[in-house]
Amino acid sequence: MRAPTTGHRHSVGANMTPMIDVVFLLIIFFLVSSHLARQENRLPLDLPVAATFDPIDPELAPLTISVDERADWLIGGNVVDLPTLKSILADLRAKMGTDAAIRIRTDGMVQYQYVEPVLREAALAGVTDAAIAVRQEAGR
Repeated sequence: MRAPTTGHRHSVGANMTPMIDVVFLLIIFFLVSSHLARQENRLPLDLPVAATFDPIDPELAPLTISVDERADWLIGGNVVDLPTLKSILADLRAKMGTDAAIRIRTDGMVQYQYVEPVLREAALAGVTDAAIAVRQEAGR
């Protein structure tokens, strides 16, 4: 019987190819998701003017709801109806718990009657941290 030699053994190690693939997929995911978040803030809305306001940190309000000049509700650039809005707010509350927050971007010419249902449904879903985006008054 022949004794095995140690000179021809291959080293055993972890294959890094799947890990590199996963890292690249995560990078692509975060690039795409950050692009969509920035795109949502660029929807052409003429925000209402306010003399005083607290700056909104977009990181603290993970869900932005836009109300355009036609009084359509948009989330992620997609028009949503009332049942869809309810389910999105319920999911947000389930995922974030008491830290759930929304930011409402509305055109300055939109009447409050079109913004109020968003606030009402957020409160009913248990999302009590709501902020309305405004722009600074000219000359300040």
